[in-house]
Amino acid sequence: MSCPGTRPEPIQTPRLITLPERLFETAEACPDAIALIAGDDTWTYGRLARYVKRLSQGLSAQGLKPGDRVALHLTNKPETVIAYYACMLTGLIAVPLNNRLTRAELEPQLRRLHVSLYLGQSDLYGAIAGVDGSVLDARRRFLVDGESQDTGAKAWSELIDHQEDEVRLEPACVDEPALLLSTTGTTGKPKLVTHTQRTVCAITQACQAVALRPYDVTLIATPMMHGGGLATVLATLTAHGICVLLDRFEPAAALDLIERHRCTLLIWLPFMYAAACAEQIAQPRNVTSLGTCLVVGDTTPRSLQEEFLRVFGVRMRNVLAMSESMGTFTYGFDIGPVCRAVDMNRVRLVDEEGNTVRRGDAGELLLRGPNMFVGYWHGPGHIDDARKDGWWATGDVLRQDEAGDFWYVARKKNLIIRGGSNISPVEVEDALLVHRGVREAAIVGVPDAVLGQRVIGFVELTEAATQVEEVLFDLSTRIASYKMPERLIVVDQLPRNSLGKVDRARLQAIGEQLGSRRPA
Repeated sequence: MSCPGTRPEPIQTPRLITLPERLFETAEACPDAIALIAGDDTWTYGRLARYVKRLSQGLSAQGLKPGDRVALHLTNKPETVIAYYACMLTGLIAVPLNNRLTRAELEPQLRRLHVSLYLGQSDLYGAIAGVDGSVLDARRRFLVDGESQDTGAKAWSELIDHQEDEVRLEPACVDEPALLLSTTGTTGKPKLVTHTQRTVCAITQACQAVALRPYDVTLIATPMMHGGGLATVLATLTAHGICVLLDRFEPAAALDLIERHRCTLLIWLPFMYAAACAEQIAQPRNVTSLGTCLVVGDTTPRSLQEEFLRVFGVRMRNVLAMSESMGTFTYGFDIGPVCRAVDMNRVRLVDEEGNTVRRGDAGELLLRGPNMFVGYWHGPGHIDDARKDGWWATGDVLRQDEAGDFWYVARKKNLIIRGGSNISPVEVEDALLVHRGVREAAIVGVPDAVLGQRVIGFVELTEAATQVEEVLFDLSTRIASYKMPERLIVVDQLPRNSLGKVDRARLQAIGEQLGSRRPA
């Protein structure tokens, strides 16, 4: 207590323990504990920590300084994990590049970012090799699997060799940008979601609370170039667990790894679970070690959740997350696109005027909290906060039931308004997928001069003999007539964007070209 007339002591904010520091603490306490498994290569926490320190020194030796951008063009490798930690330790901004993009898509992004150093691998470097040196310095291109004599890219061993295992670096500022995650960018220029070390730590802690148990064995099959895969790795390592790395997702390889390493945790996209179900039915593996199977990145059909439970004997559970905010929601207990808020003080559903909606009504989701991004990056020192009074409008429409569960309705821009009535694409898609002849389904709205929008459906069929008329009749018994598609189009495969989500923008364009009348 202060004496009268004296100045009160300033409030001391506890210093944030960064993720590299937590890694080093674990490495010191348990140096021989397994951290990563990549094929037949096993990395202990001690080995991982040594390489993080070496790479940090190597990056500094290249003349990089805090705030410089490092492009990471990698699949799920130990070097990927090392690079993320080394960037945080050195105060650099890690910029993961989408592995599915072409040079035509990557070059504008590199121009915009003014990248100081590129770290990639040979099988992806073809999309970068021809980029001009004025955009990406030819002397600062490194490959984790060895040099490329044809292009002049160097081996990353040049960054690692001759560095010390023990090094003392000045602590990086935890409130400066540390990670830039690119949005899918289905329309216009992709946004760059900005996280700091503080927000990344908060995400990691939240993910631990939502999904992880100490010493979980997590199969990392979702790309670490995206927020979900990266957060899963960081949370697992912070919880002293083991990350089993799958370089690229392939269902047979994934199930083999689950059986071999007794994996306990999955955080995958819906299409990955669907492929795993088909593979497990065709060739069963021992997957009894699985305890937590979370699905992120897209809505999950009820039929897929039921099939996974039947085939694997464990529920797959929804978690709503996005690059801007991860860890706000935990999983719901009901089957369907449902989740629960970790803290109701960080979640609101509002109408068009910004008023909180009544329980049971649909509203746009607003979020806040320490795990939230700090804005969209436009350049050094130029970040658009994108929040209003601390709240970020997600563009997702949800409703909350009386039990407190949140049910996903649609992206605000994807919600179909037909003749004044709101139609959830997800609801119609789930009803379509009940039919045994439908493998995948997507619903979009197309403009109509009279009704505002009409409903167009796209389906992948399980067998060619399935008739569209049969599917539509079955659908008519499950949903109201105003929700019925005007037309149902059969496709060999639904188009997907660079994150593996159904590309609704492309489907909408197709629907508009074909028109909204159902064939006679």
